[in-house]
Amino acid sequence: MVNTQLKILRVFGPTGAEVSSVLRGIRDDGCPGLRLLERDGEFAICVQVSAPNRAMAEQYCDKWAARLRAKFGDDVFAEGETSLAQATLDALLEKRKLLVAVDEPTGRLLGSLLQPLPHSEAVFDFGTESYADPQKSRRITVPEQLLRRFPGDIVQAAAGRALAALQVTGADYAAAYMPASVGQCPFVLVCDRRGAVACALPPDMNDTFIGNQILDLLRRRLFGLQLTDSCITFRPGHDRPLLVVSEAARSRGNTVRFSLRRRTPPTRDADHTADFEPMLDFDRPAPVSPPSFPQPEQSAVPDPAAPHRTLHRRDAAATTPEVSEPTGVIRFETDADAQTAAPEPART
Repeated sequence: MVNTQLKILRVFGPTGAEVSSVLRGIRDDGCPGLRLLERDGEFAICVQVSAPNRAMAEQYCDKWAARLRAKFGDDVFAEGETSLAQATLDALLEKRKLLVAVDEPTGRLLGSLLQPLPHSEAVFDFGTESYADPQKSRRITVPEQLLRRFPGDIVQAAAGRALAALQVTGADYAAAYMPASVGQCPFVLVCDRRGAVACALPPDMNDTFIGNQILDLLRRRLFGLQLTDSCITFRPGHDRPLLVVSEAARSRGNTVRFSLRRRTPPTRDADHTADFEPMLDFDRPAPVSPPSFPQPEQSAVPDPAAPHRTLHRRDAAATTPEVSEPTGVIRFETDADAQTAAPEPART
C-alpha cells in the first residue's frame, strides 16, 4: 500500500520568477511532486511524496521541505494553512508588542487583514489610540526640524510621522504607506525605537499586497531577519540610502490566481517557447512506470487566435472525461495552457 505525505511551505518576499527558478532546480534534483500557488504576494509551495510506508514518506517529505527552507531562508514565514497576517499576529502576541498606523489609509490596509483574526485587538489599536483619536492625531505630524533639514524628502517625512506616532501612543511599532509621488516610488515603512526600515513597491499593487508588505516588513523587523533587496534601514533625521525598487521586483505583477485542471500533453510546436513564469503545477503520485500519452488529435491543438478563457475547477470537471488516477509529470504553467482548445468547424 502506497502512503503519500504532503507539506506546504508559505513564502513571501521573492518574485514569481525567483520562486519558479528555485523549484526548477529542486525538480531537476529529483523532487517527485511540487505545486506552486500565489495570491497577493504569498506563495504556497506544496511538496508531495509517496513511499511504500508512512515513515519513509514522512522522511522523504521532510527532506525536500528542508531543502526548500534552506533555499528560501527568511522568506519562509510559516507552514500549512497559516497566512502571513496570522504569522505576524502570532509573532506580535508572542513578543507582546503593539502596532499602530500613522494615518487612516495605512490603518485600513492593516485593519482589513488583521480584523478577521482572533486577538488582533491585543496587538493593533485599529486607530483608537492613534489616527482616529482627535487629540492624538493632531500630534502625529512631521517634526519641523526634520522638514528643514530634508526638504521634499518623502521618506524622511514618513519616518518622522511614524516616530511621532510612537511617542504619542507609546506603541512599539508604527507603520506607514506612501503612494507614488514626484521623484519617489510608492513604499511602506515601519519604525521602532531602533530606527526605520522602508521597502519600495512596484507600481499598481492592490491593497492586500501592500498590507502584506507592511506585515512582512514588521515580521522581519521583529525577528531580525534579512530584508529584501528593495528595503533600506536608517535613523529618522539622518542621511539614508536611496530607496528604489529592485530589478527583480520591477517585473512583479498584481495578484495572479490559478485554477487546478487536467491538461492535454503539450504540442511539439517549434515556434512555441515555454514561459516558466509565473507558476508551477504538478501531478505525480507514487513511482510508476513511465506513462505513455496518446498524441492529441489535430482538433485539440489550441488555436492562437481563439479567445482567452480561464478554466476553473468546475469547468475542468465538465470538459474533461473521467479517467483513473492521473500519472502526469511535472511541468510549468504557461500562458498558452490557459487558452481552451477550440475545435475547427467542419469543412465542406
